[in-house]
Amino acid sequence: MRYSEVAERVIAAVGGVGNVSNAWHCMTRLRFDLKDAGKADLAALEAIPEVIGTNVQNGELQVVVGTEVEKYYEQLADQLGLADKAGDADGSGAKRGWVALAMDTVSGVFGPIVPAIAGAGMIKGLMAGLAALGVISNKNDTYLVIDMIASGVFTFLPFFVAASAAKIFKTNMFMAVAIAAAMQYPTMTAAAAAKEISAFMLFGIVPVPVFNYAGTVIPIIFSVFALSHIYRWVDRVLPRVLRTVFTPTFSLFIAGALALTVIGPIGIFLGNQLAAGVAWLFATSPILAGIIFGATRPIAVFTGLHHAETPIALQNFANRGWDNLMPMMFMANMAIAGATAAIYFKVRNKDQKTVVASAAVSGLLGITEPALFGVLAKYRRAFVAATIGSAIASTFFAVFGVRIYAYILSSIFSLPAYVGPYFPFALAGIAIAISTSFVLTLLLVPAEPAADATPVAEAAPQGSGGAKGDQVELVAVARGAFVPLEQVSDAVFASKTVGDGYALQPADGDVYAPVSGTVTVVFPTKHAIGLKTDDGVEVLVHLGIDTVSLKGEGFEVFCAPGDRVNPSTRIARVDLDSVRRAGKDPVILVLVTNLGKVSTVNEFDGADAALQRGDSVVSVSAAV
Repeated sequence: MRYSEVAERVIAAVGGVGNVSNAWHCMTRLRFDLKDAGKADLAALEAIPEVIGTNVQNGELQVVVGTEVEKYYEQLADQLGLADKAGDADGSGAKRGWVALAMDTVSGVFGPIVPAIAGAGMIKGLMAGLAALGVISNKNDTYLVIDMIASGVFTFLPFFVAASAAKIFKTNMFMAVAIAAAMQYPTMTAAAAAKEISAFMLFGIVPVPVFNYAGTVIPIIFSVFALSHIYRWVDRVLPRVLRTVFTPTFSLFIAGALALTVIGPIGIFLGNQLAAGVAWLFATSPILAGIIFGATRPIAVFTGLHHAETPIALQNFANRGWDNLMPMMFMANMAIAGATAAIYFKVRNKDQKTVVASAAVSGLLGITEPALFGVLAKYRRAFVAATIGSAIASTFFAVFGVRIYAYILSSIFSLPAYVGPYFPFALAGIAIAISTSFVLTLLLVPAEPAADATPVAEAAPQGSGGAKGDQVELVAVARGAFVPLEQVSDAVFASKTVGDGYALQPADGDVYAPVSGTVTVVFPTKHAIGLKTDDGVEVLVHLGIDTVSLKGEGFEVFCAPGDRVNPSTRIARVDLDSVRRAGKDPVILVLVTNLGKVSTVNEFDGADAALQRGDSVVSVSAAV
C-alpha cells in the first residue's frame, strides 16, 4: 500500500480531518491531538497492515508505523493541511495535565531530530573508540574534520530544537531559528568562554546573563513556546496593513529579549537542576538509580515518553562531558531484544516466527517499537521479563559507574563508544541484559500448542469455526439477529474498509470466539479483541459502534494475548443495557482484517435471521 493510502486510512480511523487538532511524529510513531478522542477507532487503525500498534497516552493518540514514519507523515501532513496551520492555536493541550503536557512536548520535539542526533552520535562514538584504541590520534586532521561533521549537531543543537519546537507550537519555524541564533551569537559565546563578565546590561538597567547555550535544549523549547504566543498576540493587535512588516519585527524583539533575559537563564537553571538530581541519585544509591531507570525505560518507550530523558542526557554531556543515563537506555534495548528472541521459540506459526525474529534484530539495532508493540504487547510476561532484565543490567552498570562520552543510538553498534576503562563492563552488561530477559521469558511464557493440539471438532458446538479443507468458518459469537455488514451505522465498517465478515445484534451479552486460534490483542478499552487462526487468518471481534469512548465501561474480557480459544470459549461479556444507555449501538462485528490472505469471503444470506451461538455464518477461503 502506498504511503498516501495509509495516511488516508489513518486519518479516517482517527475521526477524519476535522477531528485532528495537531499531528506530528517521532522516530517510529505518528502522534495526534484529537478534538474528540471518542471518534478514534483503534480497531480500524490496528487493521491497517502498516500499523504496528497504537497507544493512547495522556490524551495523545500514538500510531506506531516504524522507521518509515517520516514518509507516512509527509502524506499525512499534506492531507491534513498542517503546513497551513502554523499560526492556528487551538489550545487542545490544555486538556491534559501540565506534567503530561510537558513530557509529551519534549517527546514530540525530539522525535523528528533523533536521526540527526543519533547519526552524529554514532560517528562521535566510533571516532572516540578508534582514538581510545590508538588507531587514530585526536590531533590528526582527519579526526578533526570528522569531528566537525559529528559535533556540529550538538554544538548548534538549539537550532534543531527550535525548528522542531516551532512545528509543535505552531509558529513560524524561521522566527524560532532566529531566536536560537540570538542565543548562540558569537558575542554571547565569546563572553561565556572568556568568563570575564556575568551579564550584559540591556538599556543600562536590564541584566542579560551570560551563558553558553551550545548543546542545551530546555531554554530554546521554552523560548519558542513564548514566541508562539507573542507572535499570535502581536499579529492580532496590529492593523492588518502593518502585519507583514511589523509582526515579525515586534515578535522577534520581544521574544528575543525575553529569551536572553528571563527564559534562557531559567531554562539553564532547570536543566542543571534535573541533571543534578540524577547525579545525586546515582551518588546516593547506584543500585536504586539502576533499578529506577532500568525498570522504567521499557514502559517509557512503550508509552512514547522515552524522549523525555534525552534533555537530561544532553545536559550531562554539556556540563560534564559524559553521561550515565544513555548506558541504561542501551541495557533496556538489549533486554527487550533478548525477551523478544525468546518468544521465537514459543510460537509455532512460521509467519509469527518471521515477525518475532525481525523484531528481535531490530531491537538489537536500537529500534525497539516493533518488538514492544508487535511482540511483547501480546506476551505480557515477556514484557515483565524484559523489564527485569533491563533493571538488573542497568543496576550492574550503575554500580560500576559505566558512562559514555558522546550521545549515540542505544544499539549493539554503539559498543565502540564504550572502548576504554568501561568496555569490559559494557560487554558484561549486554550479556546480563540479553540472557536474563531471554531465560526469564522462556520460563514465564508457555509455549503455544502445536497446530493439531486443540481438539476443535470435539470442543466446539455446531459450526466449529475451524478450517474445512482450505476454508475457515466464522461462527456466530452470540445469540442474536444477523445484520449485513453494509447496514451497520458506521461508514468505515459498512464500506468494509476495516475488513469483511458479518455483524450481529446480540440478544444477550455473552460473547464467544468466532474461530479457533490464538488471541493476538485485547484493546485496553475492552471493546475489541483480535484473533488469528493457525492458517494465518486474522479476525477482529468489535463490540459495538463507537464504544472506544466508553473506556471499558460495560465490558468484561475473559481472555488475554497468547491464549488459545475456540468457539466454545467465552471471550467477553457486554452489559447491553449499559451500552445502550450511553447512546451506543451494541452491534457486534466479526471481521477478517487481512483480506490479502484470503481469496473469497462467502457471505451469509438472510438479513435479520435469528442466529444461535455457534451457527456457521461466513466461510473464508484461504488464498493459495
